[in-house]
Amino acid sequence: MRAIEKAESAFEAIERSILNGSTPPGAPLRVATLSKALNISATPVREALARLEEKRLAVAGENCGWRVAPVSLAELEDLEDARLSIEERLLEDSITHGDIEWESNLIAAHHRLMRTPQPIGSNTIEDRERWAIAHDGFHKSLLAAGRSSWLKSFHDTTLLQLNRHHQALLFHPAVINPKGPDNHSSETLEALKRALAPEHHGLLMQAALDRDQKVAKRLLREHVEIALASYKSILE
Repeated sequence: MRAIEKAESAFEAIERSILNGSTPPGAPLRVATLSKALNISATPVREALARLEEKRLAVAGENCGWRVAPVSLAELEDLEDARLSIEERLLEDSITHGDIEWESNLIAAHHRLMRTPQPIGSNTIEDRERWAIAHDGFHKSLLAAGRSSWLKSFHDTTLLQLNRHHQALLFHPAVINPKGPDNHSSETLEALKRALAPEHHGLLMQAALDRDQKVAKRLLREHVEIALASYKSILE
């Protein structure tokens, strides 16, 4: 394997562990440990970590070490605000210009989401990844008829960063609130189940298919507000 391929392989493996929550926010990313786990030398690992820092998934610390980028309520609120600004524009455009192919793909994406078990309560990485793919796939299908490639690119970047926060929200409450319990309270669990529920996504899909921009945008905002409320409940 060439050096560039080793660096790419290391990048993909570490990025995946961050985005699926198996390496939580704030966790150290030690070059020696990663080199041993990935069975490659330190140089491609350092190159991978530098790329992850550029993507804001990792942060450099003292003595040239790295950690997974931390999460915070302030950053989550900033990301969700950016997400809404982008998604509302794309949603309006999708509803205006979406054709029968867009409608069919949206219905299929919602069906896939409905048939994918929620990751709450599962310790299986594959279950987490399967649900994240179905969930993000639904939202991308919802916006697919939007015509701005730049907004879609910004949306992909926002989803990437939100994924980090959502994994912490679902599986690492102690990272969000080190003074709190390791497990979710019953109130937080209920809020999370509402946020992940396919029924709410179904209402959003139907509003889009009905070409009702006002209702669709209201449901989109509610979707974001539930996630923020869940995060805040962990801090209380």
